[in-house]
Amino acid sequence: MKTLRVLPAVLLLLAFSLHAPRAQDSTSKAEARNYNFLIYYMGSRIGWSKTTVTSEVLNGATVTHEHEDSWLQIKRSFDGMTFESAAVVDYWYHLDGRLIKVVDVTKNGKQSVTVETAYGEKDVTIKETVDQGKPSSTTLTLGERTVYGDTRAWRVLKDSKRLKSGEKLDFWTVDDGDHAFVEQHWTVSGPSKRKLNDKSIVEGTEISIVKGGRASTLIMGDDDMPLMFEDVGGFSLERTDKIPDPFKTEEVELRNTMNANIAILEYAQLTQLDIHFEFEHDDGGGVPPIADTNEYHDVIKYDKGYAIRMKSRRLKSDFESPKYPLTDIPDDIKKYLEPTAMCQSDDETLLAVALKEVKRKTSALSAAKALMRFANKKLRDGSGDTGSASARQAYDEGQGDCTEHAALFVALARAAGLPARNVGGFVYACSASGTTSIFGYHAWAEVWLGEWVAVDATVDAMGTSARYVQFDIDEPGETYGKSRSSRCIRQKIRPIIDGYELADGTKWRRKGAPDFDWDKAGKPEDNK
Repeated sequence: MKTLRVLPAVLLLLAFSLHAPRAQDSTSKAEARNYNFLIYYMGSRIGWSKTTVTSEVLNGATVTHEHEDSWLQIKRSFDGMTFESAAVVDYWYHLDGRLIKVVDVTKNGKQSVTVETAYGEKDVTIKETVDQGKPSSTTLTLGERTVYGDTRAWRVLKDSKRLKSGEKLDFWTVDDGDHAFVEQHWTVSGPSKRKLNDKSIVEGTEISIVKGGRASTLIMGDDDMPLMFEDVGGFSLERTDKIPDPFKTEEVELRNTMNANIAILEYAQLTQLDIHFEFEHDDGGGVPPIADTNEYHDVIKYDKGYAIRMKSRRLKSDFESPKYPLTDIPDDIKKYLEPTAMCQSDDETLLAVALKEVKRKTSALSAAKALMRFANKKLRDGSGDTGSASARQAYDEGQGDCTEHAALFVALARAAGLPARNVGGFVYACSASGTTSIFGYHAWAEVWLGEWVAVDATVDAMGTSARYVQFDIDEPGETYGKSRSSRCIRQKIRPIIDGYELADGTKWRRKGAPDFDWDKAGKPEDNK
């Protein structure tokens, strides 16, 4: 049973799979059970999924095999760009619902991502491969955790007759996208009747889910398969009798920018930027607030929403760069030197480019700047046909938006021995004429130079002015900030600038702006 796995909301694409091997040593199959689903985003039909469930013999034991074919297409309303994803996911379960292995291969534009997850008695192994690149492998030790997949969790509730309203089930699950264990909290709402987007009515058992900080609603049928699954970001999977043929998708109204109330031409010189926005609070119970106080900003949660005071992360005049190559890297930072499937720092081509760019550099800062400038010049601005391309694909195509700029810089930095990581959130920007003044969802990077330094290769900036709101660290093993972008997009936040300060001492305050007690913003969290 698959509950939608959503790529970062700024991309607004679902991640499915394209091709998977059959079970080994399988013999004749029992009669197959077939299920059809329609995929929606914010009420717009964007794709379909077909599931076949059979019994098979795998390595001498009878198991359940669930095979899913999926396809979707998103045409963005704001720029007309069309993204298409075709997929196949295969699951093998023990008869009691315990997972054995999952093979998930995603075809997104020109890029194919294969994720193979194997469940053992003491650990779980995740192997991720992009195109024909080198696999990135992670082993997670189970320890004392109770680890379930969704099918097993449902069986535990059902078999123990715990489907009454208020019943709870807390457990751990494997997020194969994040390469990490995440906590799941299931709360049974009881019998439910729901009208779907196609106007049909379904009746089943409703369960509220919080998985790794991301909220969703699941309605299960008596046949142990979903009738509906809706994600907090607005994506839903709804069962249907038949997939329309021919299948026509509906235009999706997406918004990746929000108009600002004033234009700040000198935004690169911002040392402080105060904003607030109304937000229907949906946190608590394992769901994180939209933003936390950290190195980028102070945050106040008030009755109607959030107030954020952004801070400059420009390098101070007395900043002393460590020598290059780095020789003293803390143990907890060294993991950001490792290659990943999307940031292939061990790729021979990217490694050669990185070493060429940092040749004869004696300070880590100058080395990082050289790699940032290379990434900025190498990539033409603009989305390719892949929603989020890997560093190597971006390099080969010579094109990309903010996610590709960040990925290429991170891969090059790691190849050169500089720890680096991808970051996401939103940022303020203004055109030179002042006619366009916006907040936009954005991705950038950070590099370790004795401390974490923000790097925005999209605009060739080492260190950032006070205009960035951080939502998450987008790296394998990191589960911080789940679903923040999608929650903001769904609620259509409208940040209002209340005041700002510039490096030359200029100050501005909006007439009638609310006064917030910034002493109550809390202490900065460790910048993970």
